[in-house]
Amino acid sequence: MPNKKTLPPTLTVNDFITNTAVQQALSDVKAAFPPGGKPFIISDVLDANNNQYVNLVQKGGGVLGIALVGYTYILEQMGVRFVRLAGTSAGAINTALITVIGNKDEPKSTGVLDAICKLEFFKLVDGHPVAKWIIKKFITHENFVAKLKKWVLGIVIILLGLATGDFVFLGLQYKVPSVSFLTKTFFMLTGIYLLLLFILFYYTAALMQRLKNSGYGINPGDYFYDWIKGQLLDNGVKNITDLNNKASAPVAGMHLRVANPEGLNGLEGDVTFITSELVTQNKIQFPEMWYLFRKDIDELQPAGFIRASMSIPIFFESYFISGIPCTDEGIKQKWADTFGEEEAPSTARFVDGGILSNFPINLFYNPKVLTPRLPSLGIDLDDSAVSDKANHAENWSPLGYFSRMFNTIRDYYDKDFLLKNKVYKKGIGTIHLSEYNWLNFFLTPQDKINMFVKGAQAAKDFLISFDWEAYKESRSTMSEKLMQELPKNVTANTIINPSTVNV
Repeated sequence: MPNKKTLPPTLTVNDFITNTAVQQALSDVKAAFPPGGKPFIISDVLDANNNQYVNLVQKGGGVLGIALVGYTYILEQMGVRFVRLAGTSAGAINTALITVIGNKDEPKSTGVLDAICKLEFFKLVDGHPVAKWIIKKFITHENFVAKLKKWVLGIVIILLGLATGDFVFLGLQYKVPSVSFLTKTFFMLTGIYLLLLFILFYYTAALMQRLKNSGYGINPGDYFYDWIKGQLLDNGVKNITDLNNKASAPVAGMHLRVANPEGLNGLEGDVTFITSELVTQNKIQFPEMWYLFRKDIDELQPAGFIRASMSIPIFFESYFISGIPCTDEGIKQKWADTFGEEEAPSTARFVDGGILSNFPINLFYNPKVLTPRLPSLGIDLDDSAVSDKANHAENWSPLGYFSRMFNTIRDYYDKDFLLKNKVYKKGIGTIHLSEYNWLNFFLTPQDKINMFVKGAQAAKDFLISFDWEAYKESRSTMSEKLMQELPKNVTANTIINPSTVNV
């Protein structure tokens, strides 16, 4: 459980990492691998300081991303470092910060925490004041939907009551002239009430038109864009070239624990942010696919990639890239080669990458490597309520129903890969966060601490149970089976998307 001490309104890094539950989780992991006992081995790729390297995928989940930092904190405290990184939405934010902060062989989570501590979450909701109020009420109050129903019912009851009074006293005044005063009073109240309702409906219609004009997004997302751009600039990343250089920076003294035919080939780092492009209806991997939108790699701002990845539909406005040189033959050919598009768009419109791939762990599958040198780890965020996870569909809440529908869409692509490549499940740790709303940007300091604790505890459970040798053996067996099932005229070098191969 989190510390019972009263937390300050503005948290510091120490408020997270000195938490009793976090320290206990770290102690438990270390106790499982005592000096002279069972060694802690999670990878065959090491550096000069014996840090162990893995690939890491972080799932999207709004403000639940704080839990991701708790998970990576424990990994890093155990000497785990990252070669290739990928993420969607909140996972993209953490992925970006881990990529740009410090050097590759240094722990990054405390730097990420420092950035989070200085971020005013409620400012991310930067839309119209009324919309902001509704969002806050809807998200932070579990019974808001019930209250809304009562409000609507109350409005109807009052209207019916006034209308009834109008008819009753209008008819009664002919027999009882003294009630004519009440008739006038009721008609006046009814008129005022209808006027107020008209103003309310007119204002609501104006807000809906504003929503349409803003690209069906309540919040512009400008505050987030400026914040993440500032984080990149503070860490020396001004353009895509800088970002790629950070991601692919060499690691001093990188070597293998055991011999592997591949040696160190292909162990250069990179970073990927997933987003969904609506004009052509494609999944875009940034910064890799920058060439679809500009002729010069540094004409695009990398902060835009992360903003595109976290553009939660309706909640945030879409992110646009305009002025694409769509008539340029080179650009047109790249769209044709990459997605089979006959024409390149002049403007691209992006929403949250989680719409198509919220957990892109398939990115790190390299069929050419038969025996893995490092695992591909994933951090899964599970915020589904117990009642809404049950197979008894008739018991789902309305929120659970829509949540299941949305999750079916956004998780199918990644789930399909994991079903066909089950070994990758061995590298996935899950953080259970059913008591938190992933869109609650009005978190209390205690909520943030609690999420971080849950991430740390999930990392503890994963590290204690993870068996690198079993993972490596399963991955090798999977690769061998894949090679046996391939047609004779197909080799591993020709496999573009292994998720389409039945293994």
